[in-house]
Amino acid sequence: MKISDFLKPSDVIADLAGTTAQAVLVELCGLVAHAGPQAGLIDAQILLDTLLAREQLGSTGIGDGVAIPHGRVPGLPSLRAALGRSRAGIDFKAADDKPTHIFVALFAPASGPGLHLHALARLSRVFKDPALRDAVMQARDAAEIYQRIDAEDAKP
Repeated sequence: MKISDFLKPSDVIADLAGTTAQAVLVELCGLVAHAGPQAGLIDAQILLDTLLAREQLGSTGIGDGVAIPHGRVPGLPSLRAALGRSRAGIDFKAADDKPTHIFVALFAPASGPGLHLHALARLSRVFKDPALRDAVMQARDAAEIYQRIDAEDAKP
């Protein structure tokens, strides 16, 4: 599984406007909700409620400046993701108590939990690389962020 299977260039925000955890989640949900009918249009509030319910179980801030909020969404036809970068960092109650800068919201169909787990594992593995995290933070714009992730994801 490749990240490009579920994250598209149009689903990347280089400079998140939100300054709180919930505001960031709202922005990311908006990207996925407005992706168009080919992606199976889903209401942004349903996506947000899914992420907020998951965060109540414990933060999805995995540390090293990365969070992967995720959830399974009834009616979603395929795996989808949105990525946002906050240069300032946001308190996301990460495992290491440091600000979070890179957010990858992952949405999976309610059926097929295996797909969801494979995608989470792939994202975690790719974002464990400090060089990639630095490259994402140094990227000029959303297109460059996507290119950096895609290049890293292409490695065996």
